[in-house]
Amino acid sequence: RKFVGHDRKVNALAFGPKEEVLLSASHDRTVRIWDMRARSKAPIQVLSDATDSVLCVLVEGDEIITGSVDGGLRRYDVRKGQCISDQLLQPIGSITLSNDGQCLLVSTLDSKIRLLERDSGSELASYKGHMNQRVKTQSALDPTDSFVVSGSEDGRLCFWELVEGTPLGGTRRDHGAA
Repeated sequence: RKFVGHDRKVNALAFGPKEEVLLSASHDRTVRIWDMRARSKAPIQVLSDATDSVLCVLVEGDEIITGSVDGGLRRYDVRKGQCISDQLLQPIGSITLSNDGQCLLVSTLDSKIRLLERDSGSELASYKGHMNQRVKTQSALDPTDSFVVSGSEDGRLCFWELVEGTPLGGTRRDHGAA
């Protein structure tokens, strides 16, 4: 099966609830939503609020969350047809939702990771000590939401305690960017 619509590189994919839709984030500054049940090759909706490449997309229930090179963290409420945008002023490389659904872990290309309150966008904590300035690097929360882990452009995996932001050391790898 092949979908048609993006005119530049696709950066990220995410399935919607029940895997009935697929979302694709692209260098063409859009997120396209594809109906996996239909035979059509065209998207059923296009989100085009970003002014630069969209690097990551996350779906949680009726909410779509995107991050882009323009620094925009956008939360789309599909039911209300509403977009709420927070400006982080740095390109956003990854977004992870906490297990309780209350927080977003957002990695930006200024070597900083931010823990944001999901509804208000308030910064609860930040994490530094890794290198992330050139390529999108994934960050994640552990299954208990107690620790943050991130790749680093110097080949390390870096760990922090979630609440205090205390670095827990890193693991050196014999390869390039983690």
